[in-house]
Amino acid sequence: MKIFSFEGGLMRSISKFTDCICLSIMFLLCCIPVITIGTALSSLYYAIYKVVRHDRGYIFQEYVSAFRDNFKQTAPVWLLALAAGVWLGADVYVVQHYTSPDSPLRLLSYVFLLGLVLLLSWITYLFPYMSRFENTRKACMKNAMLMAIAHLPTTVGLLAVAAVILLGIYMVVPLIIMLPAVCLWIQSFFLERVFRKYMTEEDRIAEDERNRVY
Repeated sequence: MKIFSFEGGLMRSISKFTDCICLSIMFLLCCIPVITIGTALSSLYYAIYKVVRHDRGYIFQEYVSAFRDNFKQTAPVWLLALAAGVWLGADVYVVQHYTSPDSPLRLLSYVFLLGLVLLLSWITYLFPYMSRFENTRKACMKNAMLMAIAHLPTTVGLLAVAAVILLGIYMVVPLIIMLPAVCLWIQSFFLERVFRKYMTEEDRIAEDERNRVY
């Protein structure tokens, strides 16, 4: 039956989810040193967009190539984001645990929580952006923040997807071997609509042509 052929919908779906499992495992392994999390994230997005969504190349080859090429660009940015996250998280903890409930200082915890949300929104755009476009670190950081603010409904959707995925992993821990890639797969449909708005007409045509070839 055609449904069971290699070109059938069922087999293609099984192949995609198998790719997601392999990519998620590679991503988790590359996150172990901590300083490589940003690079692992950008490489995962690159492989998801190129291989899983558009059937261009092979997952292992594309992931490793992207990791190697992007490490110097993404690692310093990730360390900066990590430091900001630790600082904001520590501030929330201190305010919540070392001030009285009726203290005006408690209001600061909401400011720091807002800062964490903004940081997560920025990161959500930043590393996918760095995987798709060549630019200076400063320009990448600036553009990612501007996108997160300018496309606020999309940003909310991206954070909602991440929250659902994290909840799924919390409830069923073994899903961690698949859901990181699934998360970026879903988010890529939001992100690519935003990214296309900042591409030149020539770049959009060239990108569409590359995707049609495969």
